[in-house]
Amino acid sequence: MSIRLRFLLTFFGLVLLGVTAISGISILFVRDHITAASRDNLDREARYLATMLVDLDDHEQYAAVINDFSRYTGFQVELLNADFLVEQLAGSVVNTTAPLFTGIAPLAGPPTVDRHYVRITASEAELITTLTNVRFIILAGVIVVLVLTILTSWIVADKVSKPIRVLAGAARSVASGQESVVPLINRTDEIGELSRDVSAMATRLQEDIESLRKLNQAQEDFIAAVSHEVRNPIFSARGYLEAAIEERESGGLGSDDPLLEYLRKTLRNLLRLHHLFADLLTLVKLQFGGEAATLETVQLEGLVNELRETFAPQAADRGIDLKLEHGQLAVKGRLELLRIILANLLSNAIRHTPTGSVELNIADLGNGLVEFLVRDSGEGIPVDHLEHIFDKFYRVDKARSREQGGAGLGLSLVRQCIDNLDTTIDVESEEHRGTIFRFTLPSV
Repeated sequence: MSIRLRFLLTFFGLVLLGVTAISGISILFVRDHITAASRDNLDREARYLATMLVDLDDHEQYAAVINDFSRYTGFQVELLNADFLVEQLAGSVVNTTAPLFTGIAPLAGPPTVDRHYVRITASEAELITTLTNVRFIILAGVIVVLVLTILTSWIVADKVSKPIRVLAGAARSVASGQESVVPLINRTDEIGELSRDVSAMATRLQEDIESLRKLNQAQEDFIAAVSHEVRNPIFSARGYLEAAIEERESGGLGSDDPLLEYLRKTLRNLLRLHHLFADLLTLVKLQFGGEAATLETVQLEGLVNELRETFAPQAADRGIDLKLEHGQLAVKGRLELLRIILANLLSNAIRHTPTGSVELNIADLGNGLVEFLVRDSGEGIPVDHLEHIFDKFYRVDKARSREQGGAGLGLSLVRQCIDNLDTTIDVESEEHRGTIFRFTLPSV
């Protein structure tokens, strides 16, 4: 509900409540006032008629005066004796269905057995008609006041809320990334202060957006430059080293050749640098690519066979039993992201499993999801390290990881790929008993 409508309903409700209360009280007051005035008027009329009758010398003239008075006023007039019995009657009550009210007055003189009274009787029908007219006039006034209130409230609410609506529209434009100038409202109240604050905030925000655009462009340029300028020299140096090693090995010196050992160490460090560069480049692309991964159908058999060819020799060299089970399954995902995730998980598992087994199990859960589970029987992860293992450059055992070639980027890259696939990864680990990583993707 808009501020304008809330203001209108609130103001209208308050006015309606006030006008209803005032009109109700007014109607009651007018009714009581008219009723009391009518009764007092009948008493005065009765006293006036009694005075007129006393002034007459001939009692036989009472009937003529009473008839004239009844015909003139429209009231029923009665002359009562001392026992309040009717001696003379003039006129009648027109509407006997309505309540009756009377006024009575004695004829002047000392109270005696011959004393007479004048009683005037009228119907409240005329009074009710008068009250109805008064009520109608008050209700008509209430309606007019309410209509004027609605119009006035709408105009006031529109005037009060218009600056807020203008600021809200400008804020929405800024929030959507559009270049928009927030109008300055020339007022000295809180709304004017709000417009100035929002304008300053929008200016700073647009400056920040422009800075972020420049930074994003710089990042893209940097990634492109690094990808071209660094990768090629690494590949060239790797080729030269492999050729030099092959040439030295063909010389027959073998392990007795110190230069050959230096070349092998250099190649290993160059390969570490290559993998570190590749992981960093992939991580940057995932973090700053700016686009969510588009899911596609991934047949898992080919991916698992590729992983088997890659890691089976490493596992055999370390005496580790590598089990890769997949079935004939397909999922909604991205092949390159799945390859990065599973390759890093298997590489870590083999690296941190001195003896035992490493297992990749891919199973259909039957609820539209396929579960990926990587289990090893290796060193395990201490509990206090579990919440940090996905941080960049974090290593549980820094000395051992450095000896084994780990840079602390593998699991960070896994987490970034998992986020891009819009899923989550869970970890269970127990020291000296192994670790389990599991995540799910939609099945096809």
